Amino acid sequence: MLFTLGFFTLVLIGIKCYTMLKFVLTEVVIMTRGDKILIVFVLIVSILVYICFGAYGLYKDKTYVVIEVDGEIYEKISLGQNGPKIKIDVPVISGKNVIEVDRYRVRMVHADCPDNDCVRQGWISCPGQIIVCLPNRVVIKIIASKNLPDEPDAVSF
Repeated sequence: MLFTLGFFTLVLIGIKCYTMLKFVLTEVVIMTRGDKILIVFVLIVSILVYICFGAYGLYKDKTYVVIEVDGEIYEKISLGQNGPKIKIDVPVISGKNVIEVDRYRVRMVHADCPDNDCVRQGWISCPGQIIVCLPNRVVIKIIASKNLPDEPDAVSF
């Protein structure tokens, strides 16, 4: 009896869902001219913002890559058009990490750590981006010459 009642309930729910779906699919949604103008306006504004940030960027200040080992600054290198193209061997606890700097960008090429997440991060090039090799306690970060203070602001507080 209980099984029959449960089955009957499921059949009724299925029929109700089918009829609702049929109603939604047959209902015609009409977009007015104003809706279309609004959609085109929002798309144009978003494309313009994307192009402006891509062309001019957020930071026009001098950028640096800072390499830290065990919380201490190991090396600070200037990035940009006159930036170097070098590979740096960083001695760490379990061997060495190899960092490649290529003018505007930097990456971890090799790391003597078990998971190599830091190597898979790839290139970083914008201020605020960071690569961390946690087992070897190596941090690579890109900073701008005019950094904001390290105190929390109203949004993050």
